[in-house]
Amino acid sequence: MDRLHTFLKRQPQIFFHLEIALLFGAIGLIDYVTGYEIAIYPFYGIPILLMVWFGNVRAAIAISVASAVTWWAIDIADGHVYGSEWFRAWDAIAKLIFFVLVLLTAWSVRRQRDEARERIELLEHSQRLEDEIINISENEQQRIGRDLHDGVCQYLAAIGFTASMFKQELEKRSKSDALRMEDIVFHLRDAAARVRQLARGLSPVDCDEGGLELAFDELAMSTTKLTGITCSFISSGPVPKLTNATAVHLFRIGQEAVSNAVNHGKAKNIVIALDISEDGYSLRISDDGIGFVPPGISKDGMGLGSMRYRARVMRGTLEIQATSPSGTVVICTVPDNAWAEQQPETV
Repeated sequence: MDRLHTFLKRQPQIFFHLEIALLFGAIGLIDYVTGYEIAIYPFYGIPILLMVWFGNVRAAIAISVASAVTWWAIDIADGHVYGSEWFRAWDAIAKLIFFVLVLLTAWSVRRQRDEARERIELLEHSQRLEDEIINISENEQQRIGRDLHDGVCQYLAAIGFTASMFKQELEKRSKSDALRMEDIVFHLRDAAARVRQLARGLSPVDCDEGGLELAFDELAMSTTKLTGITCSFISSGPVPKLTNATAVHLFRIGQEAVSNAVNHGKAKNIVIALDISEDGYSLRISDDGIGFVPPGISKDGMGLGSMRYRARVMRGTLEIQATSPSGTVVICTVPDNAWAEQQPETV
């Protein structure tokens, strides 16, 4: 059916109309040869259907009228006798109504198909735009992160080193001035550390092999350090090299889940687990808190929406389940053909 659709759509319209005319003539010839005893008129609906589906409605209307007139003329030629010619006319009108109903049915189905196709194309276009927007956003964040790390951090480190050397010189002259300079050195180092942490947050995942594991390790350690909550990361095996987009999507899902467990779930313990298998991988973030989405927190918030979107982009699934006796587990499952980079074949 698909090959027929492609063939009829690609050929010139004049050839298509000629084929419909030949088909219509063949049906009329068969109708004449078989006589009025055998009802052939339903087959006139075939060229009508084809014209509605692959041609235009006006031509289909013309074929409907021509079909009724042709049937009427063949019925006379075959010598079909009626008690009154009005009966023959009424029969021809009934056939015309049948052909029009066939036309309207085909037109309605075609319109629904076209509308469904337009909705699908619009949805695909919207998804492509969303993908481009989020990729541009991630790329820009990574660029800013690299600029901060390679530029501002290095600049602050150089100033801190110079200030440290100057402090050593001041220690020979004035202890009070040296102490003030030491305070300046401390703040410069603290500023460099904060900028480095900010840069790491903007570009959290190194695309090299093992980069995702390191990113989750740092997420777990920073969560424990900053919040006092016990957060750990475990992996079932080495993570294959991922595409940049996939690694970032996966990390952001884990980051958002950990953030929700800390801020909304009031968890005491959080475990980030990455399970690698032949079928793909599964990321699980489990906690022992009061619940991922307690009363008063919208289930359709931006965080959850972002997690679901990122999972969908990777052609994966996202589940949020309650655990017993308390807590929540977030599971993101992604098939293997949606995430691993294609490696070049070795000869």
